[in-house]
Amino acid sequence: MPVYNGERFLRGSLDSLLTQDFEDFELIISDNASTDATPDICRDYASRDRRIRFHQNEKNIGVGPNHARVFELARAKYFKWTGHDVECLPGMLWRCLEVITQAGPSVVLVYPRCEVPDDLIQNDGTPVPGIASADARPHRRLATVLRHVCKVNQLYGILLTDTLRKTRLIDSFASSDYVLLAELAMLGELREIPEVLLRRRSEPGRGAVANREKNAWAAWLDPRKADRRDWLSMRERLVFEYFRSAGRLPIKPADKLLCLWSVPFVYYRRILSGATRPWRNRMRSMLAHDSR
Repeated sequence: MPVYNGERFLRGSLDSLLTQDFEDFELIISDNASTDATPDICRDYASRDRRIRFHQNEKNIGVGPNHARVFELARAKYFKWTGHDVECLPGMLWRCLEVITQAGPSVVLVYPRCEVPDDLIQNDGTPVPGIASADARPHRRLATVLRHVCKVNQLYGILLTDTLRKTRLIDSFASSDYVLLAELAMLGELREIPEVLLRRRSEPGRGAVANREKNAWAAWLDPRKADRRDWLSMRERLVFEYFRSAGRLPIKPADKLLCLWSVPFVYYRRILSGATRPWRNRMRSMLAHDSR
């Protein structure tokens, strides 16, 4: 759990994890130099539950590095990110672990549906498509992610630690979580549990909503890169990083070529043909404040 100034929802998130019927886990909390009551809440919970390891950064290192920090501290075969604004509903851990342990090493991520505004229903009242794919071909799995990814709540599912170690994790550019899901899809199958087992709260004063300007968003993601000028637009950056991922991952050369071909074909086709509402709104928010 990487966290910064999360006192509003933190207790609910912690309680939802610590009262799961699956109990054999370690909860690593990395506080990003919070200025509210977050550290006190974390210390209180850690003093009462041995499964919690609490770490506090001396200064705010940014969202991306703090997500990487909790992963670097992890020791188990399976890994899960969570947030102070995310609640695990009863049975969430058991259901995801049951699926991923029975599925075999080809499955690298198992996630349930998540209850959050605009995440489950499209304009026509139909469910937002998931990003799950059991196709044996990496470029087909990648295409599914590129077509349907929106709010990336899938990253709050259960992941294979060894596979996640091959990725760039949450990086320091806008929508790097999209790219992480794309990398996971190129490395293995993604499975969806069709039950709502996560609930996410919406805080309008945080994240991309609060950091509308490109430089402010960059500083929020990683303060070390706040002053670096990015000559690419946000859309161009995202496409470039998809290409970069396809080129760097340890997959067969033929699969690399097919993934590289899939990026422009699927990504721009989605933009031109119209996307699901949550994805379109997020992209509009990004592009409306895009500056070189």
